[in-house]
Amino acid sequence: MYEQLTSWALEGARQGLTPRDAWAAAQGSVQGSPSTLAKGCPRSTFVSLAEHGYLRGVPRQADARPLTLNAQHALHARVVAQADPDLLNRKQAWWAATRAYSGTDRENHAGILDVLHALITRDALTDLPVP
Repeated sequence: MYEQLTSWALEGARQGLTPRDAWAAAQGSVQGSPSTLAKGCPRSTFVSLAEHGYLRGVPRQADARPLTLNAQHALHARVVAQADPDLLNRKQAWWAATRAYSGTDRENHAGILDVLHALITRDALTDLPVP
């Protein structure tokens, strides 16, 4: 479900919605329980990456808050996946490798990898933040 949310939100952000508004609009396009749709970790991952210029076709926002911890975990997971692309379809192993790489003690990815997987498969990530 978070991959679908991410896809819809990406399109909304590319059409000019703020990343936060794009995520909120996408929630109306995906079926799921209200509590699952409102989960903060996937949302903060998408919004922070978008606001900081990591998403192709989405302008960086000058007034962006600092990069969230969830987005930082996503960037670490991206590095891990680039080193071993086979992990993309093995979330448990991917998260374990990300934990080892980043040193986080967070037990589960809480939707972060779902958002990142959607962005990777859509080639939506920039190499560096857009200035």
